[in-house]
Parts: sequence; C-alpha cells; structure tokens
Amino acid sequence: MGFWHNVESELEYQGISRKELAFKAGISYAGIGLGIERDSMPGADTALKISKVLNVSIEYLLTGTDAAQNKDTPADNELLNRYRTVVDDLDKIPEPIKDPICQMIHRISKQKASF
Repeated sequence: MGFWHNVESELEYQGISRKELAFKAGISYAGIGLGIERDSMPGADTALKISKVLNVSIEYLLTGTDAAQNKDTPADNELLNRYRTVVDDLDKIPEPIKDPICQMIHRISKQKASF
C-alpha cells in the first residue's frame, strides 16, 4: 500500500473529504486527485502538511505502520485489523444506541473472562 492509498484509508476512517483535506493542508484539490490517480509520491512538504491535518505520522502514510508509536505484537495488529471495520461501523451508530451496545460487549467480555 502506497502513500495515497493510506491517505484515502485515513480520510475514510476519519470521515474527512479530499476537499476538506486540501483546504486544511493548503494544497490543491486537483493535486490530491492527481496523486491518487498516479499513485505518485508527494513532496516532503506536502506529505508533512497532510500528516499534520490527519494527525498521523509521515511514516504511517508511507508504510501503513508507525514503528515509533506501534508497540503492539503482530497478533495485536491482526486483531485490530480484523475488527477495524466493526469498530468503524459501531462509531457510525448514534450515541443513544451505541452506548447500550458497548455496555453489553463489556458485560459479555467480563463474563467470558470469569469462566
């Protein structure tokens, strides 16, 4: 996965549009589209602006991982990746509905831990 693929994934995850990214980073919307279309590597200044807007490291955008902050084991990463879509879906649910679901998950996990 390249830089722009990771940018797009992060945009989707954070619910930010390309247009909003361009505005906040002070770069052209067309430049983002061309970068994604061509899968080209942006200049260091552009990569830095994008990483600051998305609040992620440049390393993460380049590699998809962040060694400095990611001390999880490969098994932890696999688990996070497996359930990321579930967490993303849960995050989209309105709070009054989400809270009881989260409480139920916590109760179930505590019951399972006591077995």
